[in-house]
Formats: sequence, C-alpha cells, structure tokens
Amino acid sequence: MWLLAGGAVTVAWLPPLRADTARGERVFQRCVACHSVVAGEEKLPGPSLRGVVGRRAGLLPGFRFSPALIEAGTGGLVWTRGTLDAFLADPAGFVPGTEMGPPGLRDPDDRRDVIDYLERSGSMPGSTLRRTP
Repeated sequence: MWLLAGGAVTVAWLPPLRADTARGERVFQRCVACHSVVAGEEKLPGPSLRGVVGRRAGLLPGFRFSPALIEAGTGGLVWTRGTLDAFLADPAGFVPGTEMGPPGLRDPDDRRDVIDYLERSGSMPGSTLRRTP
C-alpha cells in the first residue's frame, strides 16, 4: 500500500524480509565451538540448539545451564524468533547473568538468518554442518 502525502510517496507497509537459511548456516559457523544442531552432538560447552525454537529456556535435559537461564526459563521464557533475536543481539542484556560469552550477533540480518537456520534445523532429519575433529 502506498500513501501520497504532500507530493511525497510514503511506504505504509513493507512485506517482511525473507530469511536466507543457507546464509544462516554459514553465520552459525561462528557458534559451532560451543553449539551444535546435529543430533547426538551434545557434549559441548553450550547447549544443543537442535529444536531450540519453541523450547523453554534453561531447561534442556542433560545440560547444566547458568542459574540466570534456569530462572528465566522457570519464569516462562520460551525461545521464539523474537526472544532469540533479542538474546542473540545482546545475551547479557537480555538475560543478565547468562554465561554465554560472545557479545552476540550485532547484524540483524545475521540474527534473522541464523534463527531461520535454527528453526529449520530442528525439523530436519540431519544437518550438513558437522564439527571437524
């Protein structure tokens, strides 16, 4: 929909930008030192992110989360596209006391694509992204 106001064209609505899952997988390479989306790869410094979208924060069985993430999950924090976006932008700002070390992903396109990759990887039978020995 376009609105004409005082001779200028104003955009009243834009369709959402589409995520690029393949690009998200490449950006996720920054995370593989601590996280995986591959079934069975769970003995890592960070929790498995396989199926993270829709999961309650801090409550993945078999992983020892920081007290801050456990409290956030117990308080109702669920990893949605929106909460993941906010967390990945500023982990310590979103969940003060989290033990996630890196400063996050500053670029909103990086976050959007990684979240899309994570969302899709949770429903895929396998991932092409494997850890190298």
